[in-house]
Amino acid sequence: MSGAAVRAAGTRAMRAARGLAAALLLGALLHPAAARADACDGGATTIPSCQPQVQAPVAYTGWETQGWAYYCTGDHPYYWGASSYILGNFSSNNSCFSVAEDVFAENQANKFDATLTNWCLNDQSIVITLGCSQQPPPGFPATCNITGDPVGDPGCTTTNITNHCSSTNPPVCFQTSSETCGDGTSYSCTTDLAVTWCFKCGS
Repeated sequence: MSGAAVRAAGTRAMRAARGLAAALLLGALLHPAAARADACDGGATTIPSCQPQVQAPVAYTGWETQGWAYYCTGDHPYYWGASSYILGNFSSNNSCFSVAEDVFAENQANKFDATLTNWCLNDQSIVITLGCSQQPPPGFPATCNITGDPVGDPGCTTTNITNHCSSTNPPVCFQTSSETCGDGTSYSCTTDLAVTWCFKCGS
């Protein structure tokens, strides 16, 4: 398959994955985070070694919308979330707010990114609690600091092959793996719809 064909196939697969994620995120938007009392409750998926981490309060004026990023820290530095098909990996303390997770901005294994809106007319503050894990989420090996844009499958030695399926009926599945090339370069890879794309791991 030519490089152009690989890129085109990868683009189609990523668009399909983004379509699924968009549907999941719409569900999150329609169900405010305040309804989820336990940040470590992953629903059908158990978040391993999960620890609630309370974030600093953020103030909003009435009807204000902001994009905001929060991070897991300490000895539980990993956030799973919607990028791992888990909705409800966070909670909030204020029912005035909707919280829509932005999975495409979560390009670090410890990052939760969302768009928050205060629907009340007066000033409000919100406290987000993240469910943080000791184990890295699928597709983010602990030793991989992702750098750059996705690339096609480098075809190197593959390890850590893991299949991930949603709890929907029928299930939606994808596969993650690690690849290490002869020159020592390593990649974190995802296979979806029979197409593989990878991120290079930096030092």
